[in-house]
Order: sequence, then structure tokens, then C-alpha cells
Amino acid sequence: MLSGGQGLPKAGLLVLVLSLNMWNGDGAPEEEFWGALSRIGLCVGSEHCVFGEPRELLTQVWVQEGYLEHWQVPDSHPAHNEFLWSPWAYGETSKWQVMAFLLRVKQRAFRPFPFPSAEAAREEDSAA
Repeated sequence: MLSGGQGLPKAGLLVLVLSLNMWNGDGAPEEEFWGALSRIGLCVGSEHCVFGEPRELLTQVWVQEGYLEHWQVPDSHPAHNEFLWSPWAYGETSKWQVMAFLLRVKQRAFRPFPFPSAEAAREEDSAA
């Protein structure tokens, strides 16, 4: 999927970015991405040990590799930019596949944790 040995972490981030775009109706304002990425610890202007600088990754690397399109919205005042799925991204995956993946992740995240054993519960009570 991604070139240059970027691997699974960047692929997961790309799925997040594509899903943000999908939820915003095919054209998401750039600010939506920066806000969402900052909530997971990827701040514009700060170098991340795995992803690098987020603005560079999205606006240069993934645009150049053809996963995203980045353009200025015509007649917007003040001027602002949007990210779009590129034709290449549609060739690699579909919105349905991204949505199905996100639903699987969500189901796993909310899977109930097993109840602690009676012994673990007693240990917790005695520690308190």
C-alpha cells in the first residue's frame, strides 16, 4: 500500500485520514485533519518519531504518492484548503472497505473486558 517501507503504522494513519474525509462528505477542510491528528498526539510543526511532521506527510508525501488530493477551495473567504480522496486511493480501497475496517476496530474497542477472578477482586480490595 505505502512505499518506502512506511509500513503498518502509516497505513493505519492513512485509513484514519481517509475516514475523516469520508465522514465530511468527500471534501474535508484542512483544519479538521489538524484538529483530529492533534487529538492523537500528532501536532503540526512537531516531528513525530514514526510519522514525521504531519503537514509534510499529508500535503507532500501522500499527495505526491497519489493517496490524497490537496487543493484550495475556490472563492473561499478567507482562503482555505481541503483534502480529497484521490483516484489512486479509490483504486487501492473503497469507502465501504474503510467503513467496514472502522466498524471492526470500534467493535474491538468496546468489547467487554472479562470480569476479574474472585482472587483478583480480593487483592484489589485489600490493596485499597
